[in-house]
Amino acid sequence: MGLKTALFELKQAVRNHEGYQTDEAFLHNLEHDHKVRPGTLVYYFNHFQMMGMNKEDDQTQPSDESKKVNRKWSKNEIEFMFQYIKERQEEGALNITEILEELAELFDRGYQSVNYKYYSLLKKKEQKEARILEPLHVTTIPYNEVPVVSTEVIPKTSPVSKKNHHQDDDLLDVLSGLISNIQQLPGIHLNELLRSLFQLTNMALQNQEEVQQIEYLRSEFHHEKEELREKLLKKEQQLRLEKKRNDELQIEVSKLAKEINAFNKLGDAAKIQNLKAYNQRLNYIIDGFGIVVQVGS
Repeated sequence: MGLKTALFELKQAVRNHEGYQTDEAFLHNLEHDHKVRPGTLVYYFNHFQMMGMNKEDDQTQPSDESKKVNRKWSKNEIEFMFQYIKERQEEGALNITEILEELAELFDRGYQSVNYKYYSLLKKKEQKEARILEPLHVTTIPYNEVPVVSTEVIPKTSPVSKKNHHQDDDLLDVLSGLISNIQQLPGIHLNELLRSLFQLTNMALQNQEEVQQIEYLRSEFHHEKEELREKLLKKEQQLRLEKKRNDELQIEVSKLAKEINAFNKLGDAAKIQNLKAYNQRLNYIIDGFGIVVQVGS
């Protein structure tokens, strides 16, 4: 009886808007007090909340609408009903009438409404399962009514150890027997059948050629992609080297600018004295466009 009493207490708490909203401790304590498996009541708690919101919506409708007794069954109510019946029976409640009466109280519905809904759904479920489990009826044709019977004795295939030309002869015999059988089939024209077979094999060969062409193009594309990748790697490497040389050159230009500035600050006699040594160290000049040019000493 743990689930039953827990649910009636839960329903009353939701209806009275008690302090259950604070946290999950309310449900946990309720499950503990009534020895209900932990995590069971959250499903029913959510249902009662939804049922309360639907009830408020009904109250906002005109009076003639709110007086309806036979309100529609929702999907949540049906799931609730079967879930409750299952868990009550697991607790040991075997009287289905008592369980349906409990559901009528929990749903605020009449017992007859709950009873009719339960048994009508149960009947539909049983009918559906019966259709699924219906035995399959397989119709077979007696051997003496088979429309095609081979009139030619197809030679047995030669052992694997024989020569290839013997195997070819056996294949021709098999094909000959097959053609003879096909000619005796009603409604089948051998010429059209062979023509269709030829067209299918021809299409298969064309498709094979297309596949080979696609594989070739894919291989070429992969090869070109690899070549392009190698070129890009070489370009990146070259750019890195150029950047490195340019950075080094900029450093040297900076040093040169400092030396020129220091030289200009010297007097005439000092300039003449240091000009020879300065010219020996002069390795870079800048042209009229601002491009750095390296010049050997």
